[in-house]
Amino acid sequence: MKGIINLYKEKGLTSHSCVAAVRRILKIKKAGHPGTLDPQATGVLPIMVGGATRCSDFFLEMRKTYSAEATFGLVSDTQDIWGNVERTELSTAGVSENSIKEALKRFQGEVLQVPPAFSALKKDGVPYYKLARRGETVDAEARPVNIYSCELRSFSVNREGLPTAKIEVCCGRGTYIRTIINDLGLMLGCGAVMSELERTSYGVFKSENGVTLSKLREAAENGSLEGFICPVKSVFGFPSMEVTSPEYKKYLEGKALPIGTERLIFPENGEKTEDGTFSVVLLLDREEFAIAKAKRENDGIVLSPGRYLGGV
Repeated sequence: MKGIINLYKEKGLTSHSCVAAVRRILKIKKAGHPGTLDPQATGVLPIMVGGATRCSDFFLEMRKTYSAEATFGLVSDTQDIWGNVERTELSTAGVSENSIKEALKRFQGEVLQVPPAFSALKKDGVPYYKLARRGETVDAEARPVNIYSCELRSFSVNREGLPTAKIEVCCGRGTYIRTIINDLGLMLGCGAVMSELERTSYGVFKSENGVTLSKLREAAENGSLEGFICPVKSVFGFPSMEVTSPEYKKYLEGKALPIGTERLIFPENGEKTEDGTFSVVLLLDREEFAIAKAKRENDGIVLSPGRYLGGV
């Protein structure tokens, strides 16, 4: 069994516990995820199973989209509502739909962001959050992150009379949504914390198409898992190619395979590569077994060994 599951993580679960649950449900040993979601966050958590666990680095350049709620007039040591929260007593009179829209314009493009003290980043091998819990100072350095869009979706006032805003962020790796909200509160002079977070997309995966652990368990019990385990080629948009048995043997021996371009099948979400090197998913009897490195030479393509996904 190999492939990637579009898991919809529900609130209160850790990413690690979701992976452990998938292992139990599928009765497998190998599973992993490419990017942690905080326990109180919900949404898309891709789970790689079997040989697909060797594909985590392909997720790094994928765009992610988040829907988050900001509550103004509060501050927190974790930058979200689940930490030690205090009311700032600073005026929120300047917080309006227009002021938020204007401030969010500064969170687009390549921006420098200081990671929060309570995060999974490490210093000398120790996660920041463990250092912070011990009361140690975490001097995180600002890092460049890519934010493709950051927009206000709605504005309201909650029961406590505090302004709240729903924002949608499309970003690259390493971006902390709670830090955007924390910095937004600093800009508007009253503080802000993240009070809700849902990852609505991760690459081709969308939250509305995700499967919960309970639904996955039900499918496993009914023997109907096929629709929930996506093949590698469909997730990353790589072209694929069916090999012959002699070619399969040569590949496993580490030999290069010259092929004609007409043998490549490009998925709808993929791009045809005309120059340079690219990846090709290899199949034998319709089962994925490797991701080869491909390079165009003269009128054809030469495949060289890349990563092995597991036997067929």
